[in-house]
Amino acid sequence: MAGSTVRGSTEKKQKRARSLGAGLFERLGLARERTGGLSETVQHIQEMKGLLAFGLGLWLLVSLISFEHPIAAAEGGNWGGQAGNYLAGWAFAFLGWSAYSLALLALAWGAVLVAQKRISMPWVRVVGSSCFLIASAFLFQLAAGDRGQDLPNGPGGYFALELVGPGGHGQHVPPVLVEKLGRPGLWILLVLSTLISFMLATEMAFYPAALAFRDWISERHGTGGESTPAAILGWLRRLLVGLWSFLRGADLEDETAMAVLVPAAPTTQRRARASPESPPAELPELVAEDDDEDFGTDDVDWVDDDDEAKDDEKDGDKDAEKSDDDDDAEEAGEDYDADLDDWNQARGEPEAEPAEREAVPASRVRPAAHAATLEPPTPPLGDWKLPPLELLEPSRPTSPDDERVIEAQARRLENALRSFRVEASVVAAKVGPAVTLYELEVAQGTRLNKVTQLSQEIAAALRAKSVRIIAPIPGKSTIGIEVPNEKRRVVRLSELVTQKAYDKKFMALPLFLGMDAEGDAIVEDLSRMPHLLIAGTTGSGKSVCINGILVSLLLTRSPHDVQLILVDPKMVELQMFAQVPHMMLPVVSDMRQATNVLLWAVDKMEGRYELFQRAGVRNIKGYNALGEEGLKQRLGDQFDAERTPRHVPYIVMVIDEMADLMMASKKEAELSITRLAQKSRAVGIHVIVATQRPSTDVITGVLKGNLPCRIAFQVASKVDSRVILDQMGAEKLLGQGDMLYTPPQSSMIKRVQGALVEDHEIQAVVDFIRQSSVPSFSQELVQSATGQRAATDAGAGAEQDELFGEAVRIILKSKRGSASLLQRALGIGYTRASRLLDLMCSEGLVGEFKGSKAREVLLSLEDWERMQADAPSAPRAPGSAQESIHE
Repeated sequence: MAGSTVRGSTEKKQKRARSLGAGLFERLGLARERTGGLSETVQHIQEMKGLLAFGLGLWLLVSLISFEHPIAAAEGGNWGGQAGNYLAGWAFAFLGWSAYSLALLALAWGAVLVAQKRISMPWVRVVGSSCFLIASAFLFQLAAGDRGQDLPNGPGGYFALELVGPGGHGQHVPPVLVEKLGRPGLWILLVLSTLISFMLATEMAFYPAALAFRDWISERHGTGGESTPAAILGWLRRLLVGLWSFLRGADLEDETAMAVLVPAAPTTQRRARASPESPPAELPELVAEDDDEDFGTDDVDWVDDDDEAKDDEKDGDKDAEKSDDDDDAEEAGEDYDADLDDWNQARGEPEAEPAEREAVPASRVRPAAHAATLEPPTPPLGDWKLPPLELLEPSRPTSPDDERVIEAQARRLENALRSFRVEASVVAAKVGPAVTLYELEVAQGTRLNKVTQLSQEIAAALRAKSVRIIAPIPGKSTIGIEVPNEKRRVVRLSELVTQKAYDKKFMALPLFLGMDAEGDAIVEDLSRMPHLLIAGTTGSGKSVCINGILVSLLLTRSPHDVQLILVDPKMVELQMFAQVPHMMLPVVSDMRQATNVLLWAVDKMEGRYELFQRAGVRNIKGYNALGEEGLKQRLGDQFDAERTPRHVPYIVMVIDEMADLMMASKKEAELSITRLAQKSRAVGIHVIVATQRPSTDVITGVLKGNLPCRIAFQVASKVDSRVILDQMGAEKLLGQGDMLYTPPQSSMIKRVQGALVEDHEIQAVVDFIRQSSVPSFSQELVQSATGQRAATDAGAGAEQDELFGEAVRIILKSKRGSASLLQRALGIGYTRASRLLDLMCSEGLVGEFKGSKAREVLLSLEDWERMQADAPSAPRAPGSAQESIHE
């Protein structure tokens, strides 16, 4: 994920710091989130407090260092002056060597306050710091031995001298703590007290700190051919040797005592750890999943921190000369370049050391039980290359709304509600790309609808274009109010593709939709949706969303995995994708052909179900996992080497404007889309329907009931919003990609900023794909769409369908070419009735398709019976009946 994706999130800041080899301070969890909810005056006061604490800490440290410094003594005074020498003397008298800890704590707290960091529970931190100073003083007194006796009260100060005794050995009367606990018990007590008080003072957990310290050591100093655990063990061993020698007064080179405490790792074990053929413990599962290259969506979480650190060192001089904004842009660029390397690696490009990922122990590979859902057969397209991410525009860092602006908005929001006698307080604020979500707690007994009725008043008080109220937030007791940001951030498709919050290997058809209010990528699997309804007015971002969906499929799937059918009544929206090899036929702009395409899709769905039934599988993943050998075993004698497909691709049909299709043939289109929406998920056929006129005559109740996943962009009225989402809210969106999204298997609506993909990015992706292959249209589908298939197979179809003669008599007798008439009279399905009408059209008995109107009957029943009597055994060529009439 690019480093600028979520600028306000501490967790993701630390994640970016790790990938760039940042300092140990942020890794240990000592960095705090910037203060929110502080006015400018309070921030200035806090900054002055920080400067004062930092200055006092620095003065105390200088005074402590020079208290016994020979140079200072020679010069005749302390570096801190008489007052500094007096202060250092008192500090050494009461705390001993812990006086240095006091100075360092003062410096640390001063730096935290100056940097405007958030300090949670400050009184707990103060108490923890005091306890840490006392506990460390006792520990110094107990462990120092004969050292530090030149100080006024020894190395531990006054209190430690009284309780522990000089040098920890006691006086004539045994010291209190030594007498009560014994020396081992006292050691344990003091060490635990020091650690616990340090945790209270710094809010740092030791286990995450140890992990971060391990990563920092491996990045900064390298491993020298050893694995990270071996390097850390050796480093800790040397550290403990030095500490033990220092505390016991022994020579630093003497390691005999520590050989018992920290034994060296066996030679064979170290060699096994250092072997490049043995990946780390967490690596085999990823490698086992990454072996699935057929999807083209291997994990992009591989990050080479060493390479990034080297790049940072090379560019260090240049970065030092840049301004803060340039530094942010450079960091984002480095993140993007690293993600590009990861993506190219996932696409199967050669690596410098491939043997490290191939040598995976068989016992650690994920069981083969998941192979059916994760490993499709090898594509027959040869070395298919997925488009690289360099073709997409990288995300640019932008400064979000200032925290003072957010705080001011929160105060105005509370005051506006208070003026209408609604007591509420803002408890949280989440800044997203387009809106900020303020969470409010209302007073007990307040009706929620009292707040929802004040949306216009709240918008006026906040000087906002519109606000959206969520009462309550699902799963919480708070109310959410979404307020537009003063500075909207553009969400690029590239940063969604490179974000590491999901695993594309488990997605058959990944769609990169956008980013939610918390800065997380919204990536969904179309195969789980399994269909999508998109609606919005002109200019709201509907076409950009469709383009992003198609580019998502092109970036992650080959033509062997997914094939496209595009219906574009406007003739300009989807023409950029006309020449990609994923297309099954040219972009359809004629609504009569679109109806034929829908009928073909229904037939294809039924045909696939019959194929899956014979193969004994439930869905497309199960069929593709069988392979040729599995199909031969399942089908037996029914297996045809030429006609039985070894691999069935997904089919995605995109209809850009549903209103035109419904105007041309409402019944046929609604029935076909409904049947596909109800049954086609298992066979891998998915429909995406879009419209800019979300009315009830376009999005009917039957259609909406079978399309649960919906995206609503800005609409004109509350009625349109209810048609799409069954609730209001879409009329208050901001346009330009701002949308409400209903995820699969959930009724909770998400506010999402859609991903932007521009025309030149689309063209670059299409041009790259066209270099690998050219479109190979399905002749069956092309003929079905244009009506040529019926004309070509009319004679054979008429001979093969035993109901053709009876159907002709029904149509010619009623003088109305209607498929529903044949359905009722013959008791057949719509698909077969439509096919019979197509055969009659090819024979010249009825006219062309006219949408919802019945076809024109061109021949009388008497004429057709006379023609049949004249040539009872000779099948007529297409159009012969019509030609005889003209004669």
